[in-house]
Parts: sequence; C-alpha cells; structure tokens
Amino acid sequence: MKRIIAASILALIFSCSSVMARTIIVKVSHVRGDKGNVMVMAQQGKESKPVYGMAKAENGTAIVKLENVEWDEFELSVFHDENDNWKMDFTEDKKPAEGYAMKSCKPKQDEETVSLKLYYPTNE
Repeated sequence: MKRIIAASILALIFSCSSVMARTIIVKVSHVRGDKGNVMVMAQQGKESKPVYGMAKAENGTAIVKLENVEWDEFELSVFHDENDNWKMDFTEDKKPAEGYAMKSCKPKQDEETVSLKLYYPTNE
C-alpha cells in the first residue's frame, strides 16, 4: 500500500513538472547586421539556473526558441554578440557597446511568442 501511494505521489509530481515547462519563442527585431549571434537568456531571479538560446544574426530579425522554461514569471535578457566573443562588450564608460534588450515576462500559454527590439549605443 505504501508503495502504491509513493508511486502515485511521484507520478503526480512528474506530471505537474512537465506541464509547467513552457516553450518561449523570442522574436528579436532591429538586428543591425548579420555578423555574430543573438544571445537570449531567461532567468527567474539571480539564484535560478538560466535557460539559454542563440540564433545566427540576420539583418532585421532573429528568432530564438527557449525550451523548458518552468517559471510563471521571468526576465529575458538579449544581446547581439557582433564580434563572437560570447560576452556583452561595454564602452570605457561602462555602457553597452552591442545591441541589447531586457523584458519581464508572464506567459499565459505553454508556447508563447515574446517580441523585443534591440537597442544599440547612440554614438554609432
């Protein structure tokens, strides 16, 4: 009897956790060129393990698919890694040197599309 109850509880836990995972499609606009990659990170607070995605940069729009996003609310961070060094570059005065965007999200569906516009430094 204890085994049946334990198995039922485990099955319920696993079924609930799989239902909560979402697919987030991130549509990034205003990509200014086709050099490098567009990098996307979803995270709920600094203590959670982030979910990452990436797409080859294309002039205009890039689409990145994030799988298994488990949170009801999270932050999206996006940047255009134009020089392929896998990190966000900054100017001497600590401002972003590459295109970037951030957004708070509260998806309502198991698969949802989120749109963001990249912002580039104004001195270019």
